Amino acid sequence: MERGPRLLVLSAWVVVFSGLAANARTIESRDAALARIFGSGARFEPRTVYLTSAQADSVRRSAGARFDTPRFTYWRALGDSLLGLAFLETAVVRTMPATWLIAVTPAGTVRAVEVLAFHEPEDYLPRRRWLDRLAGKRLTKRLRPGDEVDGITGATLSSRAACDAVRRCLALRRILGDSVR
Repeated sequence: MERGPRLLVLSAWVVVFSGLAANARTIESRDAALARIFGSGARFEPRTVYLTSAQADSVRRSAGARFDTPRFTYWRALGDSLLGLAFLETAVVRTMPATWLIAVTPAGTVRAVEVLAFHEPEDYLPRRRWLDRLAGKRLTKRLRPGDEVDGITGATLSSRAACDAVRRCLALRRILGDSVR
């Protein structure tokens, strides 16, 4: 290959990879999101759980979504008592990953959903107002865009991925039962 075509190919790769890097975005750290959701005085205890295959199947069925990780870590948020649990969920939205922090109340409802990292184009990022509508939701098969949750025009895959992540975390909370107290 002559120098001209090689330079052209190299230039094309630089453009492609710089475009991917421009979309990659860390929005907030886990610790900052935890402190904001549960308060700066809260303490956080990480816990790692290894599910049996029957428990993993139960999460998959309850969430109605893919679940391939029998090992996961969650955080107990503590004040004078249990304030809630927080789960990190990373999933591919369209072709790139997004990471959500899903906070769940001790009673098993969504407390908050935060986007920690989003590597798709920003146009596909669910807005704060939409994420806030997930607060108070319980695990149901209807917790999906276009059903119990409004869809997002132009960000259908993002809203679907976020709802799948929320249902997985609520299903995990259900599996944990009272052992988290």
